[in-house]
Amino acid sequence: MATIEHVALYAAGHPSALKDFYVEAFGLRVIVDNAQGEPPGYFLADDKGMALELIGRPEGSEGANQRFVCHVAFLVDDVSAIRAVLEAKGLAFEADTAVDNESMTTAFFRDPEGNRIQVVRRPKPLGS
Repeated sequence: MATIEHVALYAAGHPSALKDFYVEAFGLRVIVDNAQGEPPGYFLADDKGMALELIGRPEGSEGANQRFVCHVAFLVDDVSAIRAVLEAKGLAFEADTAVDNESMTTAFFRDPEGNRIQVVRRPKPLGS
């Protein structure tokens, strides 16, 4: 079976500020620094091998259509705690998409570049 290696997000211009956001907010670590590349970019990873690629969007290129690139989800231990941290940084969460039931607790927000992000806690792994 294949596994997902990474998901990529655009950043308007140079992605260094977006990199800093994900390192600080979710504890990801930089595994590839291509800040001087064309386009500039970074790969960030969690402790389980999943990576997030941040790419500086070339001038004149359109951003991702949020209708088709809906969101990236981060599995967390405590949705309320991470939400409080992110709200303290000035991020707003969607009021109408929050779920808190026996199968999951989840909340959505937009990162500093406008990408839709989900934080989710599940008592049992997805698909089990």
